[in-house]
Amino acid sequence: MEIQLKTHIFILIIFFTTSIYASSNITSQEIALRIQNSIESKLKGPNKNIIKTIYEKNSYNPIWVGTVNKTKLGQLITALNNPLFNYKDKPMGRTNIKKLFFLLDNNEISNDKKKEVYARLDMMLSNSFVALVRFIVQGDVDWVLLRKKMVALKESNDIEAKWEITPKDLPPIESLYTAMLNNNIKNYLKSLITMESRYYSLVKLLKDYRAMEKFPKVVYTNDIFKLGDKDARLVDIKKRLLISGDLEQDAPLDKYFDAKLKKAVIKYQTRYHLKVDGNIDKVMTYYLNQPVKKNIQQIIANLDKCKLYPKSFEDEYIEVNIPDFNLRYYSKGEKLFKSGVVVGRIDRPTPIFSDMMTHMVLNPTWTIPDNLIKRDLIPTLREDPKYMEDNNIHVFSGQKEIQLTEGQLDQYENSTKAVPYRFVQYPGDNNALGRIKFMFPNKYAVYLHDTDNKTLLERRYKIYSSGCMRVDKPFNLMRVLLEHTKEEYNQEKIDLILESMKTTTIKLTQAIPVHILYFTVYKEDGLAYFKNDIYLYDQMIWESSAGQKKSTFKIPKKRFIDVKKNAKTKQELHEIEKNEKPKRVNIKKQTQNVSNDAIEMF
Repeated sequence: MEIQLKTHIFILIIFFTTSIYASSNITSQEIALRIQNSIESKLKGPNKNIIKTIYEKNSYNPIWVGTVNKTKLGQLITALNNPLFNYKDKPMGRTNIKKLFFLLDNNEISNDKKKEVYARLDMMLSNSFVALVRFIVQGDVDWVLLRKKMVALKESNDIEAKWEITPKDLPPIESLYTAMLNNNIKNYLKSLITMESRYYSLVKLLKDYRAMEKFPKVVYTNDIFKLGDKDARLVDIKKRLLISGDLEQDAPLDKYFDAKLKKAVIKYQTRYHLKVDGNIDKVMTYYLNQPVKKNIQQIIANLDKCKLYPKSFEDEYIEVNIPDFNLRYYSKGEKLFKSGVVVGRIDRPTPIFSDMMTHMVLNPTWTIPDNLIKRDLIPTLREDPKYMEDNNIHVFSGQKEIQLTEGQLDQYENSTKAVPYRFVQYPGDNNALGRIKFMFPNKYAVYLHDTDNKTLLERRYKIYSSGCMRVDKPFNLMRVLLEHTKEEYNQEKIDLILESMKTTTIKLTQAIPVHILYFTVYKEDGLAYFKNDIYLYDQMIWESSAGQKKSTFKIPKKRFIDVKKNAKTKQELHEIEKNEKPKRVNIKKQTQNVSNDAIEMF
């Protein structure tokens, strides 16, 4: 509200100043001459050549100052202050522009210098406009630096982080000039926004979180609060959930755990990917104590990522959002299908890229990649020489199947040379790919597939693969895709193929785009979700942004925090309330049976 009021006052000053310009007997030709004579010396920075070209097209006539330009000038000033376009509230010359308007408005510029000042002001406004366009299209993240940091992870942590980052070029100068000429600043800027639906929802979310008051501190405890409990500590928890919009506005802020609080707890647990049981434990308390600035930083990093994508995806596509552990199938704006997925481990991240799905394979074989032979298979065989036999893995030299002795592979374990044999796991229920895979051929050799280990899909953090994505409901996905096959496949025919154990390829008549994404904040079905930055890409983006830039990135030694160490017993809390020094507590003894949910990612 305060920013809006200041913007309105500023626009009123601008309109008053344009009237002064009109009554000062200064012509646009005189200002044009000053612009032409000073543009080379006054303009600096990356926008210089663009602005010079625009003024050349306009015969150096002023673009922003003067009565005839007041509409687009108002649009520009409003846009510079609008989080929809400038969500980082970057200066973009606004302070100096305000200063010049103030001096002109208060008649503090002598008449013989006004022409030069108006010329300078017009060029400053043009620079602000181009800077705003640049920010909307490219942002202020140094994507080249980010790529270098990701590449460096291979040497520092033996992590191959792959993300096909393609920053956009600035739009053609002609389009900027046309928008200026036609007084169409706002609509032009809106046309530059990418991932439009996601972007708009994130900007709204950013506005909401910036308006939130400071979260109250919730005391850590080993106690678990549930429906029907009565405790004074519930008051602060209710206040906290009320601020974030999880608790209904009319809910009483008292010490009773009622149905409204349970509903709010379930809503919060769902949004933050916690164990959804309606109880308040130490894990949820840890999350509740994260400052609102962390949410704001996370939202901004996700807005930055929107700039890497088109205005919208295709009419029909598959989206796999890695931090969300979910796959969604969209057609004409409608979500047809959603399924959980297991994604790459934190040391073997799933690549972020887009490609086209062309076919499915029932009863797939699995040819083990060279890097997994060295990293996994060779050490496993050392421990269990019968592993290949037990798991239906066959070895080939060329087209000939061979038998290998235990020690024949040792020389390749730490070698840069490729293992000269093919290891193929035949179809079956114990095949690592399960009974079906979905192929979108790519240079990373990753794809979507079934799994022989369904229990991994029950975990909260589904980060167990070596890069491929294991689908929770693969045959549901298959049924949607069968709409795009030439031959008809009913359930009976599919069952017969599966029973035969024969590897069968089903081609799609229409290639389906697959987008592997990394968004940790999003809105769905009216709820705002915040997911863990499992690969630390959000943090890398933040530390590659203007004002936060660090030349290198170091993965913290501890990627997880043991929240149970922050908990306090009821006795400790009682002693704290009496301002007494709490007794030393044997944490290990008290928490030795705590579940893995007490371990949280940073």
